[in-house]
Amino acid sequence: MTGATDRETAPIGMPRQQRNGSHWAAWHVPSGNGCRECGAVYDRGRWLWNATPHHDAQLVCHACKRIIEHAHGAELELQGCAYLRAHRAAIMDLLCLQARIEAYYHPSGRPLQIDEDANGLRVTVCGATLLRRLGEALLNAHLGRFSIEYREGDELVRACWTRASDSP
Repeated sequence: MTGATDRETAPIGMPRQQRNGSHWAAWHVPSGNGCRECGAVYDRGRWLWNATPHHDAQLVCHACKRIIEHAHGAELELQGCAYLRAHRAAIMDLLCLQARIEAYYHPSGRPLQIDEDANGLRVTVCGATLLRRLGEALLNAHLGRFSIEYREGDELVRACWTRASDSP
């Protein structure tokens, strides 16, 4: 894949220093290879659905690798508050809808798990693009505050959404 820029091959929002992890290696494969787990095909820097593999060699895409290894690339915390508890069903529906839309268009943008505890919800996803999409959807539908944290030397991108219960 000569001549490709970082922008063409890098997941949106991933800082340069985080592009050297084991899951990042899946982005540097020849075009035309397919994932034996999900059927996505790598073509010119992107994993695509409904494409035909040009090579017999099958590999595992980085999203499937993360799923198999339970190694999420990003996590979103929805911090516990009265608003979250009161609107839990609508928020869960919104998160699931946005995850399905992202996975439909981008095989690498898949959710991994949603955990609930006394402090709120924790959503783990394959990468930063879906994380940002979920945060923006929450802001558009439920207002509140959303922040993303990229820690240097850490492959995991963290985000937090919260809303005061007395907000409009």
